[in-house]
Amino acid sequence: MTKTTKLFGPLSPERFTDDPVTLLQGRTAEFDGRLEAGLRELREDFEDLPDDLWLKTDYIFRQRRFSLFKADTVTRRAEPLESRPFYQSTDLNPYAGGVDRTFAPLDGRTVANPFLHQLIWDVLDVLPPGRTAAARDWEVGVHLMRILARPGEPGYPAPEGMHHDGHAFTSITLVNRVSVEGGRSLFATLDGTVYRELELRTPVDTVVFEDPRCLHDVTPVTVSGGAERASRDVCGFSLNPL
Repeated sequence: MTKTTKLFGPLSPERFTDDPVTLLQGRTAEFDGRLEAGLRELREDFEDLPDDLWLKTDYIFRQRRFSLFKADTVTRRAEPLESRPFYQSTDLNPYAGGVDRTFAPLDGRTVANPFLHQLIWDVLDVLPPGRTAAARDWEVGVHLMRILARPGEPGYPAPEGMHHDGHAFTSITLVNRVSVEGGRSLFATLDGTVYRELELRTPVDTVVFEDPRCLHDVTPVTVSGGAERASRDVCGFSLNPL
């Protein structure tokens, strides 16, 4: 089998036309050695995520890091930008909006990870060509997030409920999941009617959506199979033209 340097299979030319949500399946069995090693290292990097201190529960259910990149679609180079707080309005995020939330930046090894950089380009390649052609540079916010659950303590991937993110496009890539029940992504029309449900179950499975055209939510994560802890690791991108 010829090893691939692409993360996903062929793309539908009709993507983002009738439905603003596109689901992509990772081709991990076909990865070349560089991508295999990068994905393995990225999975290990989730073991060093600080607790999210902006939660409103008496237990920690989310850990995360956040950094910004500028992706030049002509040179195909993604360079880290200066760190800044993450802000959402209270209209977008009634749970934690209205304040500058500061998160620890990505570790240096993560910033240089070849799998992460390939993921940036492959997600940008999924977007409608007319949109990416209109802007040479894109700001890509990279969010590493681990959702934790224990018996009696569910984890909430989206504690704000059904919402917009406030970006041109958003992507969510599953990196790993252990003893997880739940964590289903819900997508709704702008009037709040849920029309699609999906679950990222296999590493590198990715959903990309045009945020202004839909609302989204994720169901709580609970522990399955009598385990003591569940974890769901995702790499999220917020994508905006510069």
